[in-house]
Amino acid sequence: MQKPQDLHQSGVFADISAPPDELCPIAPHAIRSGAPLTRCHGHSSTTDGYAWTVVWDCTRSTFDWYYDVDEVVVILEGSVRVTDCHGTTHTLNVGDAGYFPCGTTWFWEVDDYVRKVAFCHKPVPRGMHLPVRIAHRLVREVRRCAGLVVRLRNRLSARAGRAAGLGRTTAIMMLLGIPL
Repeated sequence: MQKPQDLHQSGVFADISAPPDELCPIAPHAIRSGAPLTRCHGHSSTTDGYAWTVVWDCTRSTFDWYYDVDEVVVILEGSVRVTDCHGTTHTLNVGDAGYFPCGTTWFWEVDDYVRKVAFCHKPVPRGMHLPVRIAHRLVREVRRCAGLVVRLRNRLSARAGRAAGLGRTTAIMMLLGIPL
């Protein structure tokens, strides 16, 4: 089984044509009509946990949805009407995309069925943008430097091994202090 960091380095690929399989009910107080069956399936997430992708579907119903994250959706099957707090309605059909900003509430009307892929992002709190950017830059630099150190250590061990008539693995083990 791959470790989580290995998954992010190699990418995550999946068929999203099948309906999701995990129940994820809408809060009863948000439902205006119908008895929606809602399911979801997580596809992927970023290593920092601030963004993720999920496939979600819903049966006939109407409900209010509060967004505690930024969300971009692409409709895969069916359609939905969404209405903002100003009364502006948009109909999203197969292939359409919509953006729902964090902190907003939208009224959803699903006439029959809708399935979407959602790209979610947890926004960085105000006042934290610069510190977060600095932290991300530091992490990138540390990773870059660590890679340089590993490459340099491998080169040195290979040279030392050749000079001593040893194989590469033996030379690396000696440099790392691993008993033979």
